[in-house]
Amino acid sequence: MESHVSKWQVIAVVMFAVLCVSVGEGLLSMGMRRVGGSELAGIRFVLAAATNANVIVGTLLMMVFFGLYALALSWADFSFVLPITATSYLFGALFAHYVIHETVTPTRWIGTLIIMAGVVVVGLGERDRIPVAQETAVHAIERGP
Repeated sequence: MESHVSKWQVIAVVMFAVLCVSVGEGLLSMGMRRVGGSELAGIRFVLAAATNANVIVGTLLMMVFFGLYALALSWADFSFVLPITATSYLFGALFAHYVIHETVTPTRWIGTLIIMAGVVVVGLGERDRIPVAQETAVHAIERGP
């Protein structure tokens, strides 16, 4: 038995997941810079990181990403889902530039655009609907001979 999920449904879930991970990684970076800028070491450093709001929210957003990513992988091929997650490079660069106020060099922007071109190629190359077999190799192994 096969279930059919629209490629646009997969893309929408993965794009939301990518926004979560991009913001999460940005917040994690902001929080760890604050913690790293302190004179703390050892367990005090770990506790400072574990109680920093940016680190906590960033980590939670990254957990949301992994949940949504797993959902998308249950719907579509890994070789389709994974390249879409590469859009996080674009969102990460935008977050770094506009929120963290990092200098994103022209070389980094060009690299990001090249990655995005690859994402577009993968996305356009798919059918409108993505069949996903309900029985996977894992299910076949669990069922036995």
